[in-house]
Amino acid sequence: MGKQEIKTQVDPYLGVPILAEEAFKTLRVKAVPVTTPANPLETAVYRSTISPNELLTDFPGRSTQQDIFNHTVKHFPNSPFLGTRYPIVKNGVVTWSEYQFKTYKQIDEERTHFGSGLVHLYDQYVVDKAPQWFLGVFSVNREEWMVSDLGAGAYSIPNVALYDTLGAETTEYIINHAEVPILLASVDKIAQLLALSPKCPTLKVIIVMESLFKDQQSPIPIFKSWGAQLGIKVVSWSEVLDLGKKKPLPYRLPTKDDLYCLSYTSGTTGNPKGAMLTHMNIVAGVRGSCASFKMEPTDVHVSYLPLAHIFERLLINTVIACGASAGFFRGDVSLLVEDIGVLRPTIFASVPRLLNRIHDKIIQGANSGSALKAALFNRALDAKLHYLKQDGTLTHSVWDPLVFNKVKTLLGGRVRAIVSGSAPISPNVLNFLRIAVGCHCVEGYGQTESTANTTLMHPFDLKPGHVGSPSPSCEIKLVSVPEMNYHAKDLKGEVWIRGPTVFKGYLKDKEKTADTITPDGWLKTGDICTLDKDGRLFIVDRKKNIFKLAQGEYIAPEKLENVYQKSGFVAQIYVHGDSLQSELVGIVVPDQEYSIGYAIQNGLLPSSTVAPPPPAVGAPPHPLLVQLCQSDKFKEAILKDLTAIGKKEKLRGFEFLKAIHVDSEAFSAENGLLTPTFKLKRPEAANKYRQYIDAMYKKLDEVRPPAKL
Repeated sequence: MGKQEIKTQVDPYLGVPILAEEAFKTLRVKAVPVTTPANPLETAVYRSTISPNELLTDFPGRSTQQDIFNHTVKHFPNSPFLGTRYPIVKNGVVTWSEYQFKTYKQIDEERTHFGSGLVHLYDQYVVDKAPQWFLGVFSVNREEWMVSDLGAGAYSIPNVALYDTLGAETTEYIINHAEVPILLASVDKIAQLLALSPKCPTLKVIIVMESLFKDQQSPIPIFKSWGAQLGIKVVSWSEVLDLGKKKPLPYRLPTKDDLYCLSYTSGTTGNPKGAMLTHMNIVAGVRGSCASFKMEPTDVHVSYLPLAHIFERLLINTVIACGASAGFFRGDVSLLVEDIGVLRPTIFASVPRLLNRIHDKIIQGANSGSALKAALFNRALDAKLHYLKQDGTLTHSVWDPLVFNKVKTLLGGRVRAIVSGSAPISPNVLNFLRIAVGCHCVEGYGQTESTANTTLMHPFDLKPGHVGSPSPSCEIKLVSVPEMNYHAKDLKGEVWIRGPTVFKGYLKDKEKTADTITPDGWLKTGDICTLDKDGRLFIVDRKKNIFKLAQGEYIAPEKLENVYQKSGFVAQIYVHGDSLQSELVGIVVPDQEYSIGYAIQNGLLPSSTVAPPPPAVGAPPHPLLVQLCQSDKFKEAILKDLTAIGKKEKLRGFEFLKAIHVDSEAFSAENGLLTPTFKLKRPEAANKYRQYIDAMYKKLDEVRPPAKL
């Protein structure tokens, strides 16, 4: 293999070498081995071809989040930074303003005021002082969230975020586990926190983010009175700013090894774990992001993915590093498209669930009109797909103004990059978005423990199914998992990560830290991957959720769920098995639109039945779907389709589902079956469906022929 020439140029603002976008077109090999394997159970260590000789850690003179922010304030003091839409109430009717932005200089001043006020509150109301303490934050994304992040950080106070979808039990656990003394929260969370406070002995102060509806009567006086009865000091956001403004304190800036934040993993089993991330971790993550795909000072990011998750924290710190701006959604996902239309972002980071809905909405709109309109759309789609695959062309002089410019307005009309993370996305959806929106669409992979930045697709890499190549801020290797038939010699195995993005460990949990990080610094991800000859990573399986069936065969349920998800009937599926059983069973939540259409066409519902429109997000199941789920014929049709898909995908005999239960209620965070990042909680699912699981196994036992001696 000939050596590639990597052309870079030093970015005048960041002060580091950056690849020009066009250079990615010629970057064929994305990662290279930098060692020779010493162990037959491991591959070589791979690094990005952008920086094979060293892992990128920081920027010149900037090794902490505070350094990055200070640098941007110095260079772009009057540039817009954080944007918010405000309600306008007139004659009882609510409308919303355009985005109103505060500059980097204005947020810098608020950083000082909030941070100083926070320190004064701690000194005055917290009796049991600790050398290290955490500011809790409990809110959807908004301006105060980021001001508090920067303000607390200026005084070396890391924060810990609570998930907006957490139940009271987990909220209580995190507050106590992190020993949070002061908690910043939006108005809608205060009653819950005060009710929990008797069970949270370290909590002494609650700071209330005031409602955006300024003309409404504030509930803060009521919260103050309630808090006083419980021994909790309740103060408003503006009171903290006023306190800090009157009594400013000099910064106590962190070092690169100090904690930046405590990020609790959502945890599919047991209590969540508090991942300790340092300033070096977040800066290295940003450094790697900029090397792979740099934002410009003119870029605008829409912030709606939860700041409680490390993915959004990485994104918004990249915004800061590049002097770009971010506009916050209004806190309601159902209003997100309208917010996007007003903000008109240039960068759109998302997750597959939302991108799939955008894809479906565009397709539905194209096919809902006349036959001529649908034919024109499909012809335009085919033409652009041809040019995309031929040479990576994203735009077309004829088809864009004729067809796709209208589609682009769905995301504001000027998006230049879409980034997908958190879960695998269909290559067909990625290519469709590239064509329809006319921009780069890339997929990335990472974990909380690796600061969300392990791999990222290069902009012009159109090969389907992978999650990109290693970030220049980390190195990876694959380690054999023999019991699952994945071997390093075949470039297959569990992916391990090492570098400055790898976290410090789990708070108060040396045992789980030791299980996750090796003595020489490798993070064991639990994800089974393959590497191709050009250094691209493909996620194929999951190690941590494997179990044995009674006959000793290993099962990876998530892998099987991904296979069975290909059925048109399936909206969600849970594959169940255990070491006392020799067969697998499943719980299926049917896709409402497909299932009702099938039932009408195949006589399971009267032919005169009017199919309902696609369900809204979070809406209860339609009565027709509830009715279908009681039908044995419907259940048989689904199981037959799942079996056919299993045969097509060449599943082994013991990997086929032998029985299913069909339920119209979707898995969700609200009913405790999904984590806030939409991962299935397997133990909770097993408990919820136990009676159906037991009934399926009992029936299988009854029909199983007696064993022959």
